[in-house]
Amino acid sequence: MKKILIGTLAVLMAFPVIAQDKNLKKYAVVDLSANMMREEPDYAAEMGDQSMMGTVVEVKGQDSYWIQITSPEPYTAWVNELGLVQMDEAEKDAYIAAPKYIFTSDYGHIYSAPSLKSAPVSDIVAGNLVRKSFNEKGKVESKGAFFKVLTPSGKVGYVLKCQVEDFQEWIDACNPTAENLIATAKRFIGVPYMWGGTSIKGVDCSGFVRSVFFLNGVLLPRNASQQARTGDDVPLDQLQPGDLLFWGRAATEDKPEKVTHVGMYIGNNKFIQSSQMVRINDLDRSKPDGYQRSAPLRARRVINNIDNGKGIISTAKSPWYFQQ
Repeated sequence: MKKILIGTLAVLMAFPVIAQDKNLKKYAVVDLSANMMREEPDYAAEMGDQSMMGTVVEVKGQDSYWIQITSPEPYTAWVNELGLVQMDEAEKDAYIAAPKYIFTSDYGHIYSAPSLKSAPVSDIVAGNLVRKSFNEKGKVESKGAFFKVLTPSGKVGYVLKCQVEDFQEWIDACNPTAENLIATAKRFIGVPYMWGGTSIKGVDCSGFVRSVFFLNGVLLPRNASQQARTGDDVPLDQLQPGDLLFWGRAATEDKPEKVTHVGMYIGNNKFIQSSQMVRINDLDRSKPDGYQRSAPLRARRVINNIDNGKGIISTAKSPWYFQQ
C-alpha cells in the first residue's frame, strides 16, 4: 500500500541527528485513543499509521515536541509528545505486567466520575488498553456500573463495565475463526476511509484488515504489500471466508508486482473492504454491488497460519503486550 522503507529512509536522511533531549527515554506508552503517526514531524505531513491507547512503542528520537516512535507493527513515524508517556525499560516492563482492561465496544469515554453525566477524561475506542485500579486490599475498584481505571499517563477515570473485559481473559478467549473475523469486520461498515487510519475513527484498506485481526487477538503487518506476504497463497477459485484478497499491478518482464489494496473474502463471491468507506462488494463487476476494478491479483490464507513463522503473530505471543 505505502512504501514504508522509502518513507522511513527519507525521514532519517532529513534528520540525521534526531535526539535533542537528554531526558528522552527508550520506550513510551500511547496515551491517546488513536495517536496520529505522521511521516515527518509536522501536522501537515502525511499520516502513515495510528497507534492505540495503551500500546507500548519504542522511542527513536525527537525533533522539538515531535517524538519518533516505532510501533509493534512495526511502523516508524512521528507523534506529538503529549500523546505519549515515556518510560525506561524497567517502567516499560512494569507497565506490560500491570493488569489491564481492553475496551471492546466500538466507541466510548473514560469519565471523571462514575456517572455518564460527569466530564470526560478521554475518548476511548475498540482495542484501547487501560490499567485496572486496585484498593489497599488489592481488590479491583468499581462503583455501580463502572470500573475505576488508570490511563497510561496515570489519570484516574471510570469506564462502563459492559464496555471492557479483562485483557488477559479476553486474549485467552480469542478465537480468530472466519465467522468471528467477519462479524468484527461488519462492525466497521460505514466507517470512512482515512489514509493511515487503523481505528474505528477511520481506516484505510490495510488498516481495516489489521484492526479486524487485532480485535481477534492477532497481529498482522501494517501495509497491504506486507500482508500479501503472510500466510499461504490460495487459488482464486478456491477462496474460503476469511481469506485476504489483494489488488494491484501484476508483475511484468520489467516491473515487479505492486500490491496496492486489500480486502477480506466473506463468502458467496463477496468481500468486505475499506474503499471510500468500509463496505461489502461482489467480485462480479456486472452485479449492482460489483467492485469496479480489475480482478484480484491473488489471495492469501491467514487463518490456521498464526504463530507458525508465516508473518502472523498472536497478540498473546507479542512482547509488546505480554511478558514472554
